[in-house]
Amino acid sequence: MEARKVQKTGTSTITVSLPKDWVTANGIKPGDSVSMEVQPDGTLNVEPEIRRDKVTDTLIISIDRNEPTEHITRKLIGAYLAGSTIIEVRSTDRMGLDVKRSIKDFARLVIGPEVIEETSSTVVLHDLSDPVELPQKKCVRRMHLIVDSMHRDAMVAYSEGDAELAKDVLERDQDVDRLYWMTVKQHALIMDDRRLAKRLGVDVHGSLSLLLAARILERVGDHAEKIAQQALGAAGEEKPPTVAEMREFSSRAVEMLKQAVESFFIQDVVMANAVIDESRGTLEEGGKLQPRLQGTGGKGTMSRTAVMDSLVRTIMYATDVAEIAINDAMRHELKKKG
Repeated sequence: MEARKVQKTGTSTITVSLPKDWVTANGIKPGDSVSMEVQPDGTLNVEPEIRRDKVTDTLIISIDRNEPTEHITRKLIGAYLAGSTIIEVRSTDRMGLDVKRSIKDFARLVIGPEVIEETSSTVVLHDLSDPVELPQKKCVRRMHLIVDSMHRDAMVAYSEGDAELAKDVLERDQDVDRLYWMTVKQHALIMDDRRLAKRLGVDVHGSLSLLLAARILERVGDHAEKIAQQALGAAGEEKPPTVAEMREFSSRAVEMLKQAVESFFIQDVVMANAVIDESRGTLEEGGKLQPRLQGTGGKGTMSRTAVMDSLVRTIMYATDVAEIAINDAMRHELKKKG
């Protein structure tokens, strides 16, 4: 942070000089114009009138011969979330087939990166995604639709012993992860370039709220995946009558999540509070159902308990989204008055 004195020129004009390094880096000359914008936090954003295209962000990831592919994947995800446009993976020796396969698997795991160059020791990825085409709001909306269908289908698969449907649910979890990582990446880009936030129709606070909501929905998807895994393990078992009650509890859980997500997008405090209020009674009912699930005994007792735990957590996550909705709505009210 550099402090500069404010000076008065003439009778009423207040001026402050621009940093020389910034002027030189942006090629600004006497007589050129700069654009200024007051930010919500009171700071002043100064930019060149005609801004040059942003230089492509390139990140080089160096790997060793014996480095585990899991470590390489984690580095790739980190580079992607940081907003790197070009990711170049370099090996000190000839790159093994398992390493190249893991890099290509990563490209299919996220939205945007494509392999554009490959040699015996190098693989180059280019992120072709456009945040404006798939903004955070659209990502979160899509995430909710997927986790909603995952949860509903997972419960059908569990109660009816449908192994194929359970496998389909497991495959859909990757789509949720792709959208979640895209949301995280866009938040990082917005933090680096506030102009992007304006293009996407959100501010920094709104972007953070969308990121939090996306994280919650990603966890809901994980619990739908867990239910599907239990469905696979218990596909051949006969289900007791209490499973019907679990399905009813599941329907209420996904409906509460739906209302919470809707309240978040339309900033409806009344709807959000209704979700939170309803959750208390529903969780109490779930607590009463738990002993009956265990009391039936049999081989599937642990499986039913695990599924019920995921249903309870889904309701708790719905209340988390509702709380974000209320916080966002209050912030917008304050902003309107300010």
